Amino acid sequence: MVQLICGHNGTGKTRKMIDMANKAIDSIQGKMVFLEANNRHIFDLDYKIRYINTKEFGLTNAEQFHGFVCGLIATDYDVEYVYIDGLYKIAQAGLERLDEVVDRLEYLSEKFNVNFIMSVNHDYEDIPEGLRNKIILEAVMS
Repeated sequence: MVQLICGHNGTGKTRKMIDMANKAIDSIQGKMVFLEANNRHIFDLDYKIRYINTKEFGLTNAEQFHGFVCGLIATDYDVEYVYIDGLYKIAQAGLERLDEVVDRLEYLSEKFNVNFIMSVNHDYEDIPEGLRNKIILEAVMS
């Protein structure tokens, strides 16, 4: 399953994802991974969550991102959840490639029983209509 958290910069998407991950870590059987394009939140996550700064791996496009995620799953069959904070920052994949990225993640999700939760820097109305059913949370400025 692929789920989306949407909202513009500064609306609290990252904080909500961190809270979700920290609450879920003790209730899952497998492992959890949190991908982000920096080290900013490394100490905000439970120590049992594998934190990966994707910038360290030089990802520059959606294809490299897909390969990276495949490698992550291939090296550890116990991965149950992958949180992806900021697709654009990680893979420079904007709204025009969102359908493609989600389709690829859906394939991996079904084949390897991995759940993906990903933040995107767009409002609900900007998300392609075919993906709106994947939105679990819309972060808005308070």
